[in-house]
Amino acid sequence: MAERRPFREVKLQWLRLLSCDANINDNAKCVALYIVTAHVNGHTEKAWPSYKTIAEATGKSVKSIQRAIRDLEEGGWLGVQRGNGVGHNTEYCPTDASILKASELREKTDKSVPLTRSEGGQTCPERRSDVSGKGGQICPTNLEKEINKKPNAREARAKAAPRRSIPVVVLPTAQTRQVDEWNAWLAEKTLPDLARFDLATSVNGSSGYRLPFRWPPEADTEKEQACLSYFLNRLPAFAHQSASQAAYRQAA
Repeated sequence: MAERRPFREVKLQWLRLLSCDANINDNAKCVALYIVTAHVNGHTEKAWPSYKTIAEATGKSVKSIQRAIRDLEEGGWLGVQRGNGVGHNTEYCPTDASILKASELREKTDKSVPLTRSEGGQTCPERRSDVSGKGGQICPTNLEKEINKKPNAREARAKAAPRRSIPVVVLPTAQTRQVDEWNAWLAEKTLPDLARFDLATSVNGSSGYRLPFRWPPEADTEKEQACLSYFLNRLPAFAHQSASQAAYRQAA
């Protein structure tokens, strides 16, 4: 069994497991996403947002927030210690059981086990013997093959042409679920949240963010690398050096 890791190390796996829990409705998942990404302290693993704060951020009613918290508590995702008035807000923290499940998932994804040929793996071909020092003959250059290797004019133009920039979409700030998922992805890459970047825009009187895609990319894909470049190129000047180095270390 895997050891329990700090929540900050398995936050993404915790959210992944929560998103796959069929017993938790979308309203509760949205509330959990906001609490975990916006308020949970990385060291104490606790959060103290009020119902009103959560309701305003997610665009839901206070009663909906209360029902969502109850579902997350009963589902074993959040531990809740209810406050008793002003200055004593309700305290939330991911449960040890849910963090342990996320730690087990993290351990599985971290492992890379090479397969033998009988298990579907690939055997590398043997290297040829070096006979150059034993009387072997070095073949002369095949001029015909060298000519065929030269790129034609169309290939040369294609290589010289600059890459197309990432198409930008406008994500309305009212789409809180997508905004929260982008902020969770940025936090996983140790980057600032959307509000810290110069991405704000307005379309037909509605505010939004200029983003490369409507949803964060999946891990280890070309889209993820493209998104990293997109945000690193737009980092605030004061955060550029430290954040870019950390993000590239995670992507490596």
